[in-house]
Amino acid sequence: MRPTRATRGFTLVEMVVALLIFAILAGAGVGLLRASVDTQEAVGGALADLSAAARLRALLAADLTQAVVRPVEGAPAGFAGSANELRLVRAFEPAERVVGSSGLQAIRWQVEGGRLVRQSITPTGVATGPAAVLARDVTGLALRYRAADGGWRNAWAPLATEAALPRAVEMRLQRQGEAEVSITVALPEGPAPPRTAA
Repeated sequence: MRPTRATRGFTLVEMVVALLIFAILAGAGVGLLRASVDTQEAVGGALADLSAAARLRALLAADLTQAVVRPVEGAPAGFAGSANELRLVRAFEPAERVVGSSGLQAIRWQVEGGRLVRQSITPTGVATGPAAVLARDVTGLALRYRAADGGWRNAWAPLATEAALPRAVEMRLQRQGEAEVSITVALPEGPAPPRTAA
């Protein structure tokens, strides 16, 4: 009597074919898993960049929309800007106000050692407390200021016939190995410029 397949088992060729099929499926599974992990990391990095840009925009917008006309060192009208530095005086939100404080804060935005920092300063321009680091690996910062006539300037020092605050501020931030981030914030209309005698 000849043995049946159930009693004699698999041949060597059948075992090799089965192992080869298993290896191909396992390799494909590992490849899909690796691609999924890479995609998840890329999406996570992109979302982190978007989140950082959104936080930066929100903070800049908060400072600029609270800007008031009060003198500070380097900014006689309470607002002065160059292509790579911005100084302003802002009014505190009621929730931030400390009892006994004036409700005003002078702020400086600039790049120091490849980091974009926001620093609270005294009216004489002296830093108070540690600077908040908003972005690292900064290779370029460019600020522009929009005047009432619609033109953009690389520095803001209002003319005698202009309001103390610009109509808008544009910040272009370049970080190493990343695309440039551009943020434009409109300011509330400040006090009218002084009238000249006719």
